[in-house]
Amino acid sequence: MKTLHVIARTGKILQFNSAQVHILESGNVTGRPVVVLHGCGSLAQEVLLPFENSAHPLIAVDRPGYGHSTPLPEGQRGGFGQSVWLERLFEFLDLRNVIIVAHSIGCAPALHLAARRPDLLSGLLLLSPCCRPVPFKPLIMLRAAAAPMIGTVFYQQVISRWPGYFVERGLRASSYPNPVPATLANLPAHHLLNPTSIQSMADELRAFNTDMQGLTTLPADLPISVLFGLADKIIDPSWHLEWIRGKHPAPTIKLLNDVGHMPHHIAPDFARTMLSDLAGIADTGSGIGSLDIVSIGRKRAHAGFRQQLTAG
Repeated sequence: MKTLHVIARTGKILQFNSAQVHILESGNVTGRPVVVLHGCGSLAQEVLLPFENSAHPLIAVDRPGYGHSTPLPEGQRGGFGQSVWLERLFEFLDLRNVIIVAHSIGCAPALHLAARRPDLLSGLLLLSPCCRPVPFKPLIMLRAAAAPMIGTVFYQQVISRWPGYFVERGLRASSYPNPVPATLANLPAHHLLNPTSIQSMADELRAFNTDMQGLTTLPADLPISVLFGLADKIIDPSWHLEWIRGKHPAPTIKLLNDVGHMPHHIAPDFARTMLSDLAGIADTGSGIGSLDIVSIGRKRAHAGFRQQLTAG
């Protein structure tokens, strides 16, 4: 992969709340706005790729501390704090009836915003959502890179010398068991991995469990669609889907056999169809949540997983 010397894609850089936020716009200029949120350690340009040139007006955001966006103050960098930031950004951009598309831990601020300000939203499309408090993981490399004093040395002597290696390693792990899509070869390694983004990763992961424990319910009348790969090795689909089904009475859940943590890149047509279907539900006010397991390879649908999710 050639991620080292790629120039970061730049859209609009806005001065907002005495800070900077970077957005990329694509798709139609009219219609229901769709805001796209990337996951941990990523960028707006990554999560936007599968939805580029959509029939919907798309706004992909570098979340605080990533890309060209200024980090939030300490203590506000978790999902709840980012949801407050997102609410203010919507007001700044005069956005109403928004559909949010979010990937992985980027779903945390989307869910908190849905719980606090459902009046701003028309629906959520959650891609491999990391939303339920998770058991402790050591994450030694990230902790070393974000540690006081040691982190600066570790970044200068290790990460800054081989950022392409670390980005490729992360993409391979996230894409597994699928190959890394060729479209992701153009991600700028130095822009993805810098001291600010590394600290932002560490801070939002540190705040994650506490923030998500405080989210007790989601508005029943807000359409929520979920796309998960059953072969995800980054997070456990059943762990997080159980949480979602406990907070919302009728989420629409689509599960892909033989797909890992990047279903929007491995099955982009499927992700785009889910977005269009969600927009249709938002427009008509109709639609019933369902569970569907889809095979995009040769294996049969995982019946045991269906039974596990539908039990009780």
